Amino acid sequence: MSGTHRAADQPQSAGADHPVPEVPAAYGAVEHAEPIGPVDWDPAEEAPRPVSQRSPLGSQADGMAAIRAVWERAAETDRRRPARPGRPQRRREPKRLGPALLGVLVCACLLMFFAWAAAPALWMSIGHADQGTVTVTSCQDGFAPSCNGRFAADGWSKDLALTGEVSAADVGTDLPARSTGPDAHSAYVGGTGGLLLRWAPALVLFMVVAMAMVPVSGATRLYEGRSGAIGLCWVFAGAVLAAALAFAW
Repeated sequence: MSGTHRAADQPQSAGADHPVPEVPAAYGAVEHAEPIGPVDWDPAEEAPRPVSQRSPLGSQADGMAAIRAVWERAAETDRRRPARPGRPQRRREPKRLGPALLGVLVCACLLMFFAWAAAPALWMSIGHADQGTVTVTSCQDGFAPSCNGRFAADGWSKDLALTGEVSAADVGTDLPARSTGPDAHSAYVGGTGGLLLRWAPALVLFMVVAMAMVPVSGATRLYEGRSGAIGLCWVFAGAVLAAALAFAW
């Protein structure tokens, strides 16, 4: 029996587009195979479909366009937003030399005054004082009353200005007093609580003036060396206080 036989004697279906294919007979298969029915074949279905090259998140051009739109919208909103109260509208220029120098001089005088007023009472409050007796010799009444007397301590005596609890009614009397030493210019009459009231407010005002000197000098308006200028102001204030304490010793 030959390898292939054409099934010529089998009838074909009406309207078939293709002939019935031959069926090979091998390994004891039936010699004559049944005909296969008509097959509807569409070439368009077997054609490869084009694959889209676009990313699921959109193309790069679309992403850049979206970012640009958001940026322009934010800029437009910022232009329409009203300026905040107190917000600087322009760059502040450095302070002029004349006003800055005048402000520094005024602050320096105030610093020296408050430091000189606080230094003697501060020394006596922490225990650096000579105990003695003062004889009140004179007193002057007025806006700023003042009294003078002869202060005597162990080994020395001196005419000093009197501060504290003393008045014109005490003229000619001896009162207990204290002073920082033979080089002092004043003696204090009264208790320790009065000493605190003499140096604490003066020291607070000293610190206030020291803080005010920083903007008055124009140090906060500098764009280069601002930290150094601010530090220099504080060093100057500390030097004034240290000098007052040294003279009051």
